[in-house]
Amino acid sequence: MSQGREICPGVYWTGVKNPDLQVFDELFPTRQGTTYNAYLVKGKDKTALIDTVKEEFSDEYFDILTSIIATEKIDLVVVNHTEPDHTGALEELVRRHPEIEIYCTRAADNFLKQLIDIPLKTHVVAEGDEIDLGGRTLRFILAPNLHWPDTMFTYLPEEEILFSCDAFGAHFCGDGLYDDEVGDFSGEYRFYFDTIMRPFKEKIREAVSKVASLPIRLVCPSHGPLRRQGAREAIDGYARMAAPPADEGLRALTLTLSPHGNTRTMAAAVRRGLEEFGVKVVELALYEAEEGEIRDELEQADALLVATPTINRDAPPPVWKALSLLSTVTPKGKVGGVFGSYGWSGEAVKQVEDRLTGLKYTLPEEGIHFRFKPTESDVQACQEFGRKIGRYLVDQSKAG
Repeated sequence: MSQGREICPGVYWTGVKNPDLQVFDELFPTRQGTTYNAYLVKGKDKTALIDTVKEEFSDEYFDILTSIIATEKIDLVVVNHTEPDHTGALEELVRRHPEIEIYCTRAADNFLKQLIDIPLKTHVVAEGDEIDLGGRTLRFILAPNLHWPDTMFTYLPEEEILFSCDAFGAHFCGDGLYDDEVGDFSGEYRFYFDTIMRPFKEKIREAVSKVASLPIRLVCPSHGPLRRQGAREAIDGYARMAAPPADEGLRALTLTLSPHGNTRTMAAAVRRGLEEFGVKVVELALYEAEEGEIRDELEQADALLVATPTINRDAPPPVWKALSLLSTVTPKGKVGGVFGSYGWSGEAVKQVEDRLTGLKYTLPEEGIHFRFKPTESDVQACQEFGRKIGRYLVDQSKAG
């Protein structure tokens, strides 16, 4: 069972640990479990909670909380983010203390009223709003889309503590509470960024700019170790990982799967057509490409080309796995093209086109596919396919 811990006089960690968790939200592997971090801040006049925990840990949470303070003596709770792993115990908190005040963003206010079907005393906060607890101040910093529209940070200037919600966190449950009390979790920190935060790089840059000049000695995220040794490094790491790609001219990414070499032959011809218009082409073979490599290239590419065979009337699993990464990044460009060879049937090209158009990609040219080994005229058609997409990219670039 977790125990509350005073992180500075009058400020407590009141979260719970879940070291046995293997998959978070049935989506992300967690080799080292996770923590559900929540906090309590005492001022001379008021006491505030910063978030709660996942509902299944409510009993443990209230045992920790009431060992520090009686529930009815808590004046307010700050909801930095309404996802159930942060607000799971909130309904029970309100049932125990119906007069408690809830401070949150406008989006969070809307979400809470859909998540919790009992009366709530909510107060919508704006950028820079503050609450005076008596000698201690809670200042609100809006950070929408890190990673939900409702997210905000809460800053305690007197102690230089940033309660950063999901930002700068990691799914990692160590024996200690702080980053200097546990082993290396840099891999989990990066994995958390890649799988949860990466699609929102522009919003990350905006949020980081708001806290870059603040004195911060302790970052208290919603998951993983509290960052006291690496507080600034946690923030700077996000700034580096969210930096916009350098502009190196027009660039196309081709994702290729070619069991018998025929689709790769087509890809080579498409490449020649693109290069005639000065487009740099990066080709990744899906049987060996790493997910991180694909994500990096998607963020730099002005166009995405998918070269896929048809196997058993479908695009093969590596193709669909690669396309699933599109939801984890913000692509630089949304121009696409699809081509490939097939044997008995050729459904894959149309299936992948439908997926790309569903993701709001523009397809300047209808996809092409040829049976078995492409003929010389087929290869010429592929090169022309590349030319047309290259010409479209150039025209789009000139237009602006």
